[in-house]
Amino acid sequence: MTWGSTHRIRGLRRAVAALVLCAGATATAQPASEGDVVAFVGARVLPMDREGELADHTVVVRGGRIAAVGPDGEVEVPADAHRIDAAGRWLMPGLAEMHGHVPGPDDAQYLEDVLFLYVSNGVTTVRNMAGHASHPDLRDRIAAGQVLGPQLTVATPWVTPERVPDAAAAEGAVAAARSAGFDLIKLGTVAPEVYPALAQAAHAADMPFGGHVPDGVGLVAALDARQSSIDHFDRYLEFLVPPDADTGERDPGFFGSAWVHLADPGRLPEALARTLAAGTWNVPTLSLVEHLASPESTEALIGRPEMRYMPRRVRDGWVRSRTEFAAREDFQPEAAQRLVALRRQMLKVLHDGGAPIALGSDAPQFFNVPGFSIHHELAMMVAAGLTPYEALVTGTRNPARMLGRPDDFGTIAPGRRADLILLEADPRADIAHLQRRAGVMVAGRWLPEADIQRRLAAIAARVEREDLSE
Repeated sequence: MTWGSTHRIRGLRRAVAALVLCAGATATAQPASEGDVVAFVGARVLPMDREGELADHTVVVRGGRIAAVGPDGEVEVPADAHRIDAAGRWLMPGLAEMHGHVPGPDDAQYLEDVLFLYVSNGVTTVRNMAGHASHPDLRDRIAAGQVLGPQLTVATPWVTPERVPDAAAAEGAVAAARSAGFDLIKLGTVAPEVYPALAQAAHAADMPFGGHVPDGVGLVAALDARQSSIDHFDRYLEFLVPPDADTGERDPGFFGSAWVHLADPGRLPEALARTLAAGTWNVPTLSLVEHLASPESTEALIGRPEMRYMPRRVRDGWVRSRTEFAAREDFQPEAAQRLVALRRQMLKVLHDGGAPIALGSDAPQFFNVPGFSIHHELAMMVAAGLTPYEALVTGTRNPARMLGRPDDFGTIAPGRRADLILLEADPRADIAHLQRRAGVMVAGRWLPEADIQRRLAAIAARVEREDLSE
């Protein structure tokens, strides 16, 4: 049994339930019932199933789902509805973080804070790639309205040779993951000779498998195996290095940083063709590399306003990581900047060629505060050449497609989950306008911006007190 016994998993689920319940009233959310009705009136709706907007529209929400969408005056606003004046404002679907991390149950307060930091920024869906046995239960409690947080898709713990030691163990590992309630297999360092069996078992169980491309497997084999997703553009840069290039037997480094001077962008069309043939999704996480490579000082990065919501141990870890990377031979400024430029070029070529792309920032890693990091990631995507609307598609409609739920969320239409962001300015004109919120709705629960800011201030004050006490 590769992920522990069922008895142990159930015990951990009970433990996280108790911890979350004890975390305080702010951790709970009232589930939207059939009688809960909210009406956004006068909105400029961005449905995200197309680029245009629907001016002067009413969107009625009932029981956590969108019940009606139509022009003002043509859609009846129920007498008992909570009416939100959306005149002159833009209403769009909530965003998805498709490579995020949610903590385990050991620090209930930190778990509560991370969930809220996502929601406070309009991130209403998270594909959680930090697997823990407690996460299926947490996912279900959020879905039931017992915990305030984004809807979760939960990955297994990182697959290692210890968890899946040989090909014979692959089928049992996938079955155990399914039985434990996980939604996908998180690929990590599985041995290359085990990878094909794990891929076969995952396909047979109709269970997605994605994340990294294990060392020794390579991009071609991962795409041939139809790996569900490749995160961080893992192994793409190595593919761009011609087979006859002299690597000096050096390790590729951090996502290919040691080989970047050998990469041939002329091989990108072949990478695109192979990606399209496989149907594999990419979650670029540009910020994972760009924050480490940034010419901005560490002091400036750690001084960003959103850092006040992160515990000191997390911030200190990010500072240590950047110091360590600055000392690496394969991550000196010239190589690091080449890596940034080439990853942006990869995104542009793959996106424009029709390869499926989903938004993700790998929060909380390397100065990526959950929720807030999505704004940095989107800005980087626009800097890489995507239009603001194209970048928004990667965080709304595309994640729903990636998870096989295009009729459930990601667009504004009757029947969709009521995950919405109300904005004071059009994000298609400037991606930074996503930070000009009037409020967020998660599963039908409306959070006005004033309430969000009060809750954020409370988190910052508590973190400051903890800093002073250390």
